[in-house]
Amino acid sequence: MFANPVSERVRAAVNTVCMLCTGLCFCVFVGCGRSLPTVNRAVVDREVRGRTDASVARESHPGEVRIPPGIDTATGLTEENAAAIALWNNAAFQATLADLGVARGDLIQAGLLANPQLNLLFPPLGSKQLEWTIFAPLEPLVLRKYRVEVADRDFQRVCEDLVQNGLNVVRDARIGLIDLQLAEDRRRLAVENVAVVERLVELAGLRVDAGGSGELELVSARLEAGQRRAELAGLEQAVRIAETRLRLILGLAAVDLPLRAVASPRVNARAMELDEVVTTAIRDRPDVRAARIAVQAAERRLELNRRSFLRVDGVLDGNNGGAGPNNMGPGLRFEVPIFNRNEGLVIRSQWTVDQARHNYHAVHDRALTEVRVALGSFAQAGGSLGILRRDVLPELQRVQQLAETAWADGGDSYVVVLQTTSQVLTARQREQELQADLRRAAAELSRSAGRRIDALEIQEIDLPVLPSASTPAAEGQKP
Repeated sequence: MFANPVSERVRAAVNTVCMLCTGLCFCVFVGCGRSLPTVNRAVVDREVRGRTDASVARESHPGEVRIPPGIDTATGLTEENAAAIALWNNAAFQATLADLGVARGDLIQAGLLANPQLNLLFPPLGSKQLEWTIFAPLEPLVLRKYRVEVADRDFQRVCEDLVQNGLNVVRDARIGLIDLQLAEDRRRLAVENVAVVERLVELAGLRVDAGGSGELELVSARLEAGQRRAELAGLEQAVRIAETRLRLILGLAAVDLPLRAVASPRVNARAMELDEVVTTAIRDRPDVRAARIAVQAAERRLELNRRSFLRVDGVLDGNNGGAGPNNMGPGLRFEVPIFNRNEGLVIRSQWTVDQARHNYHAVHDRALTEVRVALGSFAQAGGSLGILRRDVLPELQRVQQLAETAWADGGDSYVVVLQTTSQVLTARQREQELQADLRRAAAELSRSAGRRIDALEIQEIDLPVLPSASTPAAEGQKP
Protein backbone atom coordinates (compact mmCIF):
# COMPACT_ATOMS: atom_id res chain seq x y z
CA MET A 1 0.00 0.00 0.00
CA PHE A 2 1.10 3.55 -0.68
CA ALA A 3 1.11 6.15 2.10
CA ASN A 4 -1.31 8.98 1.85
CA PRO A 5 0.72 12.22 1.28
CA VAL A 6 -1.86 14.27 3.17
CA SER A 7 -1.71 11.98 6.21
CA GLU A 8 2.07 12.14 6.20
CA ARG A 9 2.01 15.92 6.18
CA VAL A 10 -0.53 16.05 8.98
CA ARG A 11 1.51 13.58 11.03
CA ALA A 12 4.67 15.59 10.40
CA ALA A 13 2.95 18.81 11.43
CA VAL A 14 1.66 17.18 14.63
CA ASN A 15 5.12 15.88 15.45
CA THR A 16 6.60 19.31 14.86
CA VAL A 17 4.04 20.95 17.18
CA CYS A 18 4.73 18.33 19.83
CA MET A 19 8.46 18.94 19.62
CA LEU A 20 7.92 22.70 19.89
CA CYS A 21 5.71 22.27 22.94
CA THR A 22 8.28 19.94 24.50
CA GLY A 23 11.05 22.46 23.92
CA LEU A 24 9.00 25.35 25.30
CA CYS A 25 8.01 23.35 28.38
CA PHE A 26 11.67 22.56 28.97
CA CYS A 27 12.59 26.25 28.79
CA VAL A 28 9.77 27.22 31.13
CA PHE A 29 10.87 24.58 33.61
CA VAL A 30 14.47 25.76 33.49
CA GLY A 31 13.42 29.39 33.85
CA CYS A 32 11.41 28.81 37.01
CA GLY A 33 13.59 29.94 39.91
CA ARG A 34 12.97 29.67 43.60
CA SER A 35 10.13 31.78 44.95
CA LEU A 36 11.29 34.85 46.87
CA PRO A 37 9.65 35.73 50.18
CA THR A 38 7.18 38.57 50.20
CA VAL A 39 8.69 41.60 51.91
CA ASN A 40 6.79 44.70 53.02
CA ARG A 41 7.02 47.51 55.54
CA ALA A 42 6.92 45.03 58.40
CA VAL A 43 10.70 44.67 58.09
CA VAL A 44 11.27 48.36 58.78
CA ASP A 45 8.45 48.49 61.33
CA ARG A 46 9.98 45.67 63.38
CA GLU A 47 13.39 47.36 63.53
CA VAL A 48 12.05 50.85 64.28
CA ARG A 49 9.64 49.54 66.92
CA GLY A 50 12.44 47.67 68.65
CA ARG A 51 14.59 50.81 68.78
CA THR A 52 12.01 53.52 69.57
CA ASP A 53 8.80 51.81 70.77
CA ALA A 54 7.00 53.58 67.88
CA SER A 55 5.56 51.83 64.85
CA VAL A 56 5.69 52.50 61.12
CA ALA A 57 2.44 52.53 59.12
CA ARG A 58 2.04 49.21 57.33
CA GLU A 59 0.33 50.73 54.26
CA SER A 60 0.86 53.77 52.10
CA HIS A 61 -1.92 56.41 52.00
CA PRO A 62 -0.54 59.50 50.18
CA GLY A 63 -2.18 62.74 51.28
CA GLU A 64 -4.14 61.10 54.08
CA VAL A 65 -3.49 61.98 57.73
CA ARG A 66 -3.82 59.08 60.15
CA ILE A 67 -3.31 59.20 63.88
CA PRO A 68 -1.96 56.00 65.49
CA PRO A 69 -4.43 54.22 67.79
CA GLY A 70 -4.49 55.41 71.38
CA ILE A 71 -3.23 58.95 70.70
CA ASP A 72 -5.46 61.99 71.26
CA THR A 73 -3.86 65.27 70.18
CA ALA A 74 -6.49 67.26 72.11
CA THR A 75 -5.10 66.06 75.46
CA GLY A 76 -1.56 67.11 74.62
CA LEU A 77 1.48 65.50 73.08
CA THR A 78 4.32 63.68 74.74
CA GLU A 79 7.61 62.98 72.98
CA GLU A 80 6.53 59.37 72.40
CA ASN A 81 3.21 60.44 70.85
CA ALA A 82 4.92 62.99 68.60
CA ALA A 83 7.35 60.32 67.37
CA ALA A 84 4.52 57.89 66.62
CA ILE A 85 2.51 60.49 64.66
CA ALA A 86 5.58 61.54 62.66
CA LEU A 87 6.38 57.96 61.65
CA TRP A 88 2.84 57.56 60.32
CA ASN A 89 2.45 60.92 58.57
CA ASN A 90 5.79 62.56 57.79
CA ALA A 91 5.58 62.92 54.01
CA ALA A 92 9.32 62.86 53.37
CA PHE A 93 9.74 59.66 55.39
CA GLN A 94 6.76 58.02 53.68
CA ALA A 95 8.33 58.87 50.31
CA THR A 96 11.59 57.15 51.25
CA LEU A 97 9.66 54.01 52.22
CA ALA A 98 8.93 53.56 48.52
CA ASP A 99 12.60 52.61 48.15
CA LEU A 100 11.68 49.38 49.93
CA GLY A 101 9.38 48.36 47.09
CA VAL A 102 11.92 49.42 44.47
CA ALA A 103 14.64 47.31 46.12
CA ARG A 104 12.26 44.37 46.43
CA GLY A 105 11.46 44.63 42.73
CA ASP A 106 15.18 44.63 41.92
CA LEU A 107 15.65 41.57 44.11
CA ILE A 108 12.88 39.67 42.33
CA GLN A 109 14.17 40.77 38.93
CA ALA A 110 17.66 39.54 39.80
CA GLY A 111 16.27 36.05 40.40
CA LEU A 112 14.57 35.81 37.03
CA LEU A 113 16.16 34.10 34.05
CA ALA A 114 16.19 35.49 30.53
CA ASN A 115 13.31 34.37 28.33
CA PRO A 116 14.13 31.94 25.53
CA GLN A 117 13.85 33.10 21.94
CA LEU A 118 11.95 31.20 19.26
CA ASN A 119 12.78 31.62 15.59
CA LEU A 120 10.04 30.14 13.41
CA LEU A 121 10.24 30.04 9.59
CA PHE A 122 6.96 29.05 7.94
CA PRO A 123 7.03 27.11 4.67
CA PRO A 124 5.58 28.82 1.61
CA LEU A 125 3.06 27.18 -0.67
CA GLY A 126 5.89 25.41 -2.45
CA SER A 127 8.33 22.80 -1.18
CA LYS A 128 10.06 24.96 1.51
CA GLN A 129 10.28 23.08 4.79
CA LEU A 130 9.13 24.36 8.24
CA GLU A 131 12.13 25.48 10.35
CA TRP A 132 12.28 26.47 14.00
CA THR A 133 15.05 27.25 16.49
CA ILE A 134 14.87 27.88 20.27
CA PHE A 135 17.67 29.87 21.94
CA ALA A 136 17.89 29.63 25.75
CA PRO A 137 20.58 31.80 27.47
CA LEU A 138 22.72 29.61 29.71
CA GLU A 139 25.00 32.11 31.47
CA PRO A 140 22.13 33.43 33.67
CA LEU A 141 21.98 29.94 35.21
CA VAL A 142 25.57 30.44 36.39
CA LEU A 143 25.39 34.16 37.20
CA ARG A 144 21.96 34.16 38.84
CA LYS A 145 23.48 33.32 42.22
CA TYR A 146 25.73 36.40 42.12
CA ARG A 147 22.99 38.70 40.87
CA VAL A 148 20.64 37.60 43.64
CA GLU A 149 23.39 38.08 46.25
CA VAL A 150 24.06 41.63 45.01
CA ALA A 151 20.35 42.51 44.93
CA ASP A 152 19.79 40.93 48.33
CA ARG A 153 22.53 43.01 49.91
CA ASP A 154 21.18 46.13 48.22
CA PHE A 155 17.79 45.29 49.67
CA GLN A 156 19.26 44.88 53.15
CA ARG A 157 21.12 48.19 52.77
CA VAL A 158 17.90 49.98 51.80
CA CYS A 159 16.14 48.50 54.84
CA GLU A 160 18.89 49.71 57.16
CA ASP A 161 18.84 53.18 55.57
CA LEU A 162 15.07 53.36 56.05
CA VAL A 163 15.42 52.39 59.71
CA GLN A 164 18.00 55.16 60.13
CA ASN A 165 15.60 57.59 58.44
CA GLY A 166 12.97 56.49 60.94
CA LEU A 167 15.33 57.23 63.82
CA ASN A 168 16.02 60.66 62.32
CA VAL A 169 12.27 61.37 62.10
CA VAL A 170 11.80 60.31 65.73
CA ARG A 171 14.65 62.60 66.78
CA ASP A 172 13.24 65.52 64.78
CA ALA A 173 9.75 65.00 66.23
CA ARG A 174 11.06 64.92 69.78
CA ILE A 175 13.18 68.04 69.27
CA GLY A 176 10.29 69.83 67.54
CA LEU A 177 8.05 69.11 70.52
CA ILE A 178 10.81 70.23 72.91
CA ASP A 179 11.13 73.51 71.01
CA LEU A 180 7.36 74.03 71.21
CA GLN A 181 7.33 73.35 74.93
CA LEU A 182 10.27 75.72 75.44
CA ALA A 183 8.42 78.45 73.55
CA GLU A 184 5.30 77.87 75.66
CA ASP A 185 7.31 77.87 78.90
CA ARG A 186 9.03 81.12 77.94
CA ARG A 187 5.67 82.67 77.13
CA ARG A 188 4.26 81.62 80.52
CA LEU A 189 7.33 83.04 82.23
CA ALA A 190 6.90 86.27 80.28
CA VAL A 191 3.25 86.51 81.39
CA GLU A 192 4.32 86.02 84.99
CA ASN A 193 7.01 88.67 84.74
CA VAL A 194 4.65 91.16 83.09
CA ALA A 195 2.38 90.75 86.10
CA VAL A 196 5.35 91.33 88.44
CA VAL A 197 6.52 94.48 86.64
CA GLU A 198 2.99 95.88 86.43
CA ARG A 199 2.68 95.36 90.17
CA LEU A 200 5.93 97.31 90.60
CA VAL A 201 4.45 100.11 88.45
CA GLU A 202 1.43 100.16 90.71
CA LEU A 203 3.61 100.38 93.80
CA ALA A 204 5.69 103.16 92.21
CA GLY A 205 2.49 105.12 91.52
CA LEU A 206 1.33 104.72 95.11
CA ARG A 207 4.72 105.97 96.27
CA VAL A 208 4.44 109.12 94.11
CA ASP A 209 0.89 109.74 95.29
CA ALA A 210 2.07 109.56 98.89
CA GLY A 211 4.42 112.49 98.21
CA GLY A 212 7.63 110.53 98.21
CA SER A 213 10.32 110.91 95.62
CA GLY A 214 9.88 108.50 92.79
CA GLU A 215 8.87 110.24 89.52
CA LEU A 216 11.90 108.82 87.73
CA GLU A 217 11.32 105.40 89.24
CA LEU A 218 7.71 105.43 88.03
CA VAL A 219 8.80 106.29 84.49
CA SER A 220 11.45 103.56 84.61
CA ALA A 221 8.90 101.04 85.88
CA ARG A 222 6.48 101.94 83.07
CA LEU A 223 9.22 101.60 80.46
CA GLU A 224 10.21 98.24 81.87
CA ALA A 225 6.59 97.10 81.80
CA GLY A 226 6.34 98.14 78.15
CA GLN A 227 9.46 96.17 77.28
CA ARG A 228 8.10 93.10 79.06
CA ARG A 229 4.82 93.34 77.13
CA ALA A 230 6.76 93.67 73.85
CA GLU A 231 8.78 90.57 74.72
CA LEU A 232 5.54 88.74 75.49
CA ALA A 233 4.13 89.64 72.08
CA GLY A 234 7.27 88.30 70.41
CA LEU A 235 7.09 85.09 72.42
CA GLU A 236 3.45 84.61 71.37
CA GLN A 237 4.65 84.61 67.78
CA ALA A 238 7.53 82.27 68.66
CA VAL A 239 5.01 79.72 69.92
CA ARG A 240 3.14 79.86 66.60
CA ILE A 241 6.40 79.43 64.66
CA ALA A 242 7.45 76.44 66.78
CA GLU A 243 4.01 74.88 66.32
CA THR A 244 4.17 75.40 62.55
CA ARG A 245 7.55 73.69 62.35
CA LEU A 246 6.32 70.81 64.49
CA ARG A 247 3.28 70.35 62.23
CA LEU A 248 5.58 69.92 59.24
CA ILE A 249 7.63 67.25 61.03
CA LEU A 250 4.50 65.42 62.18
CA GLY A 251 2.91 65.60 58.72
CA LEU A 252 0.01 67.70 60.03
CA ALA A 253 0.72 70.92 58.12
CA ALA A 254 -2.47 70.69 56.07
CA VAL A 255 -4.87 69.75 58.90
CA ASP A 256 -6.17 71.74 61.83
CA LEU A 257 -5.50 69.46 64.76
CA PRO A 258 -4.74 70.97 68.17
CA LEU A 259 -1.12 70.66 69.22
CA ARG A 260 -0.10 71.24 72.79
CA ALA A 261 3.04 70.01 74.46
CA VAL A 262 2.47 68.11 77.67
CA ALA A 263 4.78 69.29 80.43
CA SER A 264 7.49 66.64 80.63
CA PRO A 265 9.10 65.65 83.91
CA ARG A 266 12.34 67.38 84.68
CA VAL A 267 15.31 65.73 83.03
CA ASN A 268 18.33 65.53 85.25
CA ALA A 269 21.96 65.05 84.30
CA ARG A 270 22.97 61.43 84.02
CA ALA A 271 26.25 59.64 83.64
CA MET A 272 26.92 56.97 81.04
CA GLU A 273 29.93 54.95 80.06
CA LEU A 274 31.23 56.29 76.75
CA ASP A 275 32.70 52.97 75.63
CA GLU A 276 29.39 51.18 76.13
CA VAL A 277 27.42 53.66 74.01
CA VAL A 278 30.08 53.80 71.29
CA THR A 279 30.27 50.00 71.08
CA THR A 280 26.49 49.77 70.78
CA ALA A 281 26.35 52.47 68.11
CA ILE A 282 29.07 50.90 65.96
CA ARG A 283 27.46 47.48 66.23
CA ASP A 284 23.76 48.29 65.94
CA ARG A 285 23.37 51.71 64.32
CA PRO A 286 21.48 51.25 61.03
CA ASP A 287 23.55 53.60 58.86
CA VAL A 288 26.78 51.89 59.99
CA ARG A 289 25.29 48.51 59.19
CA ALA A 290 24.06 49.84 55.83
CA ALA A 291 27.56 51.06 54.96
CA ARG A 292 28.99 47.67 55.92
CA ILE A 293 26.45 45.88 53.73
CA ALA A 294 27.20 48.28 50.86
CA VAL A 295 30.83 47.12 50.92
CA GLN A 296 29.70 43.50 50.64
CA ALA A 297 27.35 44.37 47.77
CA ALA A 298 30.14 46.20 45.91
CA GLU A 299 32.48 43.21 46.32
CA ARG A 300 29.88 40.79 44.99
CA ARG A 301 29.11 43.14 42.08
CA LEU A 302 32.81 43.17 41.19
CA GLU A 303 32.86 39.39 41.12
CA LEU A 304 29.72 39.36 38.98
CA ASN A 305 31.20 41.75 36.42
CA ARG A 306 34.36 39.69 36.20
CA ARG A 307 32.30 36.64 35.24
CA SER A 308 29.67 38.18 32.97
CA PHE A 309 31.72 38.82 29.84
CA LEU A 310 30.70 35.66 27.94
CA ARG A 311 27.24 35.02 26.53
CA VAL A 312 26.29 31.38 25.86
CA ASP A 313 22.95 30.18 24.50
CA GLY A 314 21.64 26.66 24.38
CA VAL A 315 20.13 25.91 20.98
CA LEU A 316 17.41 23.45 20.02
CA ASP A 317 16.91 23.37 16.27
CA GLY A 318 14.40 21.46 14.19
CA ASN A 319 12.79 21.37 10.77
CA ASN A 320 10.18 19.45 8.86
CA GLY A 321 11.70 17.64 5.91
CA GLY A 322 15.27 17.03 4.92
CA ALA A 323 16.75 13.64 5.76
CA GLY A 324 13.55 12.50 7.42
CA PRO A 325 10.07 13.75 8.16
CA ASN A 326 11.42 15.70 11.15
CA ASN A 327 14.89 16.75 12.23
CA MET A 328 15.74 18.12 15.71
CA GLY A 329 19.06 18.56 17.47
CA PRO A 330 20.83 20.55 20.19
CA GLY A 331 23.62 23.07 19.83
CA LEU A 332 25.41 26.06 21.36
CA ARG A 333 25.72 29.69 20.38
CA PHE A 334 28.24 31.89 22.17
CA GLU A 335 30.14 35.10 21.82
CA VAL A 336 33.87 34.97 21.17
CA PRO A 337 35.43 37.26 23.84
CA ILE A 338 38.08 38.85 21.67
CA PHE A 339 37.28 42.58 21.87
CA ASN A 340 35.09 42.90 24.95
CA ARG A 341 35.83 41.19 28.23
CA ASN A 342 33.89 43.67 30.38
CA GLU A 343 37.10 45.50 31.34
CA GLY A 344 35.36 48.84 31.79
CA LEU A 345 32.74 47.54 34.23
CA VAL A 346 35.41 45.59 36.13
CA ILE A 347 37.51 48.74 36.62
CA ARG A 348 34.44 50.71 37.61
CA SER A 349 33.44 48.00 40.10
CA GLN A 350 36.91 47.99 41.62
CA TRP A 351 36.69 51.70 42.32
CA THR A 352 33.13 51.26 43.60
CA VAL A 353 34.48 48.81 46.17
CA ASP A 354 37.16 51.33 47.15
CA GLN A 355 34.53 54.05 47.46
CA ALA A 356 32.23 51.84 49.56
CA ARG A 357 35.08 51.02 51.96
CA HIS A 358 35.96 54.69 52.39
CA ASN A 359 32.28 55.50 52.88
CA TYR A 360 32.03 52.86 55.60
CA HIS A 361 34.92 54.44 57.50
CA ALA A 362 33.34 57.89 57.04
CA VAL A 363 30.01 56.67 58.47
CA HIS A 364 31.85 54.84 61.25
CA ASP A 365 33.76 57.98 62.24
CA ARG A 366 30.63 60.15 62.00
CA ALA A 367 28.73 57.78 64.28
CA LEU A 368 31.59 57.81 66.76
CA THR A 369 31.75 61.61 66.71
CA GLU A 370 27.99 62.05 67.03
CA VAL A 371 27.86 59.79 70.09
CA ARG A 372 30.71 61.67 71.75
CA VAL A 373 29.19 65.08 70.93
CA ALA A 374 25.76 64.00 72.19
CA LEU A 375 27.23 62.71 75.44
CA GLY A 376 29.28 65.89 75.80
CA SER A 377 26.24 68.09 75.17
CA PHE A 378 24.25 66.04 77.67
CA ALA A 379 26.93 66.40 80.33
CA GLN A 380 27.43 70.09 79.59
CA ALA A 381 23.74 70.98 79.81
CA GLY A 382 23.28 68.77 82.86
CA GLY A 383 26.24 70.27 84.71
CA SER A 384 25.19 73.84 83.99
CA LEU A 385 21.59 73.10 84.95
CA GLY A 386 22.66 71.53 88.23
CA ILE A 387 24.77 74.55 89.21
CA LEU A 388 22.00 76.95 88.20
CA ARG A 389 19.35 75.16 90.24
CA ARG A 390 21.53 74.44 93.20
CA ASP A 391 23.58 77.60 93.64
CA VAL A 392 22.26 80.47 91.51
CA LEU A 393 18.47 80.50 91.42
CA PRO A 394 17.84 80.13 95.18
CA GLU A 395 20.18 83.01 95.98
CA LEU A 396 18.74 85.24 93.23
CA GLN A 397 15.20 84.63 94.42
CA ARG A 398 16.17 85.45 97.99
CA VAL A 399 17.87 88.71 96.88
CA GLN A 400 14.84 89.61 94.75
CA GLN A 401 12.48 89.19 97.69
CA LEU A 402 14.73 91.27 99.96
CA ALA A 403 15.01 94.06 97.35
CA GLU A 404 11.26 94.17 96.74
CA THR A 405 10.51 94.22 100.46
CA ALA A 406 13.03 97.01 101.11
CA TRP A 407 11.74 99.11 98.18
CA ALA A 408 8.11 98.69 99.27
CA ASP A 409 9.09 99.90 102.74
CA GLY A 410 10.66 103.04 101.22
CA GLY A 411 14.21 101.84 101.33
CA ASP A 412 16.38 100.89 98.32
CA SER A 413 16.07 102.43 94.89
CA TYR A 414 13.80 100.89 92.28
CA VAL A 415 16.89 100.28 90.15
CA VAL A 416 17.96 97.57 92.62
CA VAL A 417 14.55 95.90 92.34
CA LEU A 418 14.68 96.13 88.57
CA GLN A 419 18.14 94.62 88.45
CA THR A 420 17.29 91.70 90.72
CA THR A 421 14.02 91.04 88.85
CA SER A 422 15.88 91.05 85.53
CA GLN A 423 18.51 88.69 86.91
CA VAL A 424 15.88 86.24 88.14
CA LEU A 425 14.08 86.40 84.80
CA THR A 426 17.32 85.75 82.93
CA ALA A 427 18.22 82.87 85.26
CA ARG A 428 14.81 81.24 84.90
CA GLN A 429 14.95 81.60 81.11
CA ARG A 430 18.39 80.03 81.19
CA GLU A 431 16.99 77.18 83.29
CA GLN A 432 14.32 76.55 80.67
CA GLU A 433 16.88 76.63 77.87
CA LEU A 434 19.23 74.24 79.66
CA GLN A 435 16.33 71.89 80.40
CA ALA A 436 15.46 71.95 76.69
CA ASP A 437 19.14 71.45 75.77
CA LEU A 438 19.29 68.44 78.06
CA ARG A 439 16.22 66.88 76.45
CA ARG A 440 17.52 67.66 72.95
CA ALA A 441 20.82 65.98 73.85
CA ALA A 442 18.90 62.94 75.11
CA ALA A 443 16.98 62.74 71.82
CA GLU A 444 20.19 63.11 69.82
CA LEU A 445 21.93 60.53 71.99
CA SER A 446 19.18 58.00 71.32
CA ARG A 447 19.50 58.58 67.58
CA SER A 448 23.30 58.48 67.69
CA ALA A 449 23.32 55.21 69.61
CA GLY A 450 20.78 53.66 67.24
CA ARG A 451 18.37 52.87 70.05
CA ARG A 452 16.45 54.64 72.78
CA ILE A 453 18.61 55.32 75.81
CA ASP A 454 16.68 53.83 78.68
CA ALA A 455 16.72 55.25 82.20
CA LEU A 456 17.51 51.78 83.48
CA GLU A 457 20.91 52.01 81.81
CA ILE A 458 21.78 55.39 83.32
CA GLN A 459 22.64 56.48 86.84
CA GLU A 460 20.54 59.51 87.72
CA ILE A 461 21.95 62.46 89.65
CA ASP A 462 19.33 64.07 91.88
CA LEU A 463 18.96 67.81 91.50
CA PRO A 464 16.72 70.12 93.57
CA VAL A 465 13.37 71.25 92.19
CA LEU A 466 12.80 74.94 92.82
CA PRO A 467 9.45 76.74 93.14
CA SER A 468 8.48 79.39 90.60
CA ALA A 469 9.43 83.00 91.26
CA SER A 470 7.14 84.65 93.76
CA THR A 471 5.26 87.87 93.37
CA PRO A 472 6.68 90.85 95.21
CA ALA A 473 6.87 90.23 98.93
CA ALA A 474 5.37 93.62 99.57
CA GLU A 475 2.20 92.91 97.60
CA GLY A 476 -0.70 94.53 99.33
CA GLN A 477 1.52 96.85 101.34
CA LYS A 478 1.65 100.57 100.87
CA PRO A 479 4.68 102.81 101.18
